[in-house]
Amino acid sequence: MLSLLLGVCLAAPLTELEQVMEQAAAKEGVPAPVLMALAYEASRFDPDVLSISEGWGMFDLHEGDQGPSLEKAAAELEVDPNLLISDWKLSVEGTAALLASYGRLSTGGKETPPVDDLLAWWDAVRAFSGREEPVLQEQYTRYIFESINQGYIVQSRWGQVVQVPIPLNIVSHGMVPPPALDSSLAAQFVQACSDNYSNYSRGAGDIDMVVIHTVQGSYSSCYNWFANCSASASAQYVVRSSDGEITQMVSEADVAWHAGHWDTNLRSVGIEHEGYIDDPGRWYTDAMYRSSAALTLDIATRQRVSIDRSHIIGHSEVPGCSGGSGGGSGCHTDPGSGWDWDYYMDLINGATNTTTGELVGVVADSDIYNGTRLVGATVWIPETGDSTTTDSSGVYHFPDLPFGTYTIHASYPGFAEGTCGPKTTSASQDWCSIALYPGEDPGPEDSNPPTDDSAATTGDDSGVDEVPGRSPPHIPGTPVVIDEVKGGCTTGAGPLLFGLLIPLFLRRKQF
Repeated sequence: MLSLLLGVCLAAPLTELEQVMEQAAAKEGVPAPVLMALAYEASRFDPDVLSISEGWGMFDLHEGDQGPSLEKAAAELEVDPNLLISDWKLSVEGTAALLASYGRLSTGGKETPPVDDLLAWWDAVRAFSGREEPVLQEQYTRYIFESINQGYIVQSRWGQVVQVPIPLNIVSHGMVPPPALDSSLAAQFVQACSDNYSNYSRGAGDIDMVVIHTVQGSYSSCYNWFANCSASASAQYVVRSSDGEITQMVSEADVAWHAGHWDTNLRSVGIEHEGYIDDPGRWYTDAMYRSSAALTLDIATRQRVSIDRSHIIGHSEVPGCSGGSGGGSGCHTDPGSGWDWDYYMDLINGATNTTTGELVGVVADSDIYNGTRLVGATVWIPETGDSTTTDSSGVYHFPDLPFGTYTIHASYPGFAEGTCGPKTTSASQDWCSIALYPGEDPGPEDSNPPTDDSAATTGDDSGVDEVPGRSPPHIPGTPVVIDEVKGGCTTGAGPLLFGLLIPLFLRRKQF
């Protein structure tokens, strides 16, 4: 039993990134999930980027007043702002300190909001955003908490970063009602500054092209930049990577400044996509492809645009590059070689239908949020006969599942079998995590996954059913009653993967 407990203790050690994040969060009294979500939204944990709105590094820190303030974060640590640009660990510490300062302001006192009440940090995140317009503040803040609510898995340079969905009631935080949208597929309208586009009255027949772009930055940095009156750039739509959410910023009747070529601007609608062209695997998600393709088809249908590669083009295919400015591959490379044009056009033409989804989740000891992750746990789906094991982060993946409703089973030596579901798959990533409780080991003779439904159900990430005789997993910050002695071990620290920060690599975009 001792060897079993030691094996559990060593499961899924924290990456160096997670260690630094948790240490900074604990030092400043801020919630680690919120601090992590700020870096997820801004860069997917990449410390070496420069966004379209000229924000630096993992947290998109800005000089001046157009985003999270680099100078204010540096002032909290009493260091030169350039150190936060060159040292990712300092940027984490400075960001945590800056978030804590806004937390104190939100309470009107010297104390920060409770660290285990994530939504109590809503106003602090609004202030941290650095946005001036209320709708931009709300958009940014909502996505930070949606990321925590929905969960994410990201492959960083330090290893896999996993945020298990933490159920949050963000419905009560209302949005500003949007003006009329050209496309019913858009979630909201965030108005670009009127200095960044031309006020026209184009109609069907005036538009015969759609131009595909990549932001070179995050979703929020893009619409924040287009709302900045000094940008001299805009596009009609912006598409989010994680789930394909669409924001409209310029009316299709007006001429957005997106192509770098006036004649193309006059005859086209521009669609920006969150991400960076040299990191397509992390940013060009299936959800984004499908949402963007549906949007392009909607535009083409209403504006009578021909659905072919002569009329649906990339920014790099716009003519007119001269002297380093304008359209064309000499001035632009987006959406880059990582953009799958064949797949995109098949989606628009209906040749590729949405028929499969992905189920992911963690398997953990007694608590899916705070429990030790169980590496090598067996996970299976009786309805399909598919089985797998959890990876080094305690995460399982079932990709390309036909649309349907499934119950996920898991087992691990020394623990009673557990289940999650029923869970219905969709076109996006669906989570279904499982908490296993110490109990009877099924033994080697039962090593094949069982196919009955006799196991106790622990539920999915949005609501965990109680297991008779045991306390169910709780939200972070509340104790979990465990009636088995587990040896008092904690998750171990992972090895330091990088001792020195690689030189800053700037990835910028010109309009």
